[in-house]
Amino acid sequence: MKMPVKIIRKIIQIFFIIVLLLPIWYVDLFWYGTYISADLLGVALTDPLTALEITLAGRSLWMPLMVSALPLTVAAVLGGRLFCSFVCPLNFLLELIPVKKKKPLQEKKYPLAALGITLLLSLVTSLPVFNTVSPVFALMRMLLFGVGIEMVLLLFVVGAAVLWGQKIWCRTLCPLGALYGVLGSRKLLAVQVDASKCTHCGKCAAVCSMGTAPERGKWEDSMLCTNCGDCIDVCQEGAIGYTLKGKTKK
Repeated sequence: MKMPVKIIRKIIQIFFIIVLLLPIWYVDLFWYGTYISADLLGVALTDPLTALEITLAGRSLWMPLMVSALPLTVAAVLGGRLFCSFVCPLNFLLELIPVKKKKPLQEKKYPLAALGITLLLSLVTSLPVFNTVSPVFALMRMLLFGVGIEMVLLLFVVGAAVLWGQKIWCRTLCPLGALYGVLGSRKLLAVQVDASKCTHCGKCAAVCSMGTAPERGKWEDSMLCTNCGDCIDVCQEGAIGYTLKGKTKK
């Protein structure tokens, strides 16, 4: 019997949270920093949205910054929004909230608009706007430095999740997720439906917290899909699996 993808994903999420907290315990093994910018085995890493924001805010191109953003950019091109489902601490928190699932907003342009507005504000204000107000990084700061004013922002996101659905932030407002989604809209690792096994029961669409439907195969669904694997777990026909270069894993 195969282990559900969700269990594997939770184990990986907890691992990355522990890695984030290592510096607090003065453990300097292989990682130092946050999910914004870090040092991994001597290699500088920066999330691509931060790199774009800093570039626009400073109105100059700093090559070391661009180079440090390259590994995560390549990872997004290959795996899409894997950060969202397997690494992001906010996603881990939201999935712990026992809220009744709401009908997702169907407007797929919201995350792209959020990304565009974020980059425009960074250019106009000369500040990395998302890093300043992001609930993702607010949660990281709380984990690292204790409870502060960031709690207000997190309570807002949690309240929105209760009112409008568990992943309302992730699927409509998060510019970082939107950027990863755009980069990975033609990702190498993706969820694929075997048409010969699919009974069109709709369970995959019903379980998807991002409001996608794997069987549709649309670009918008690919952009929103976080490769979380919930649809794989719920499919009793075994019609859904991860694909690599068009070949479904068995």
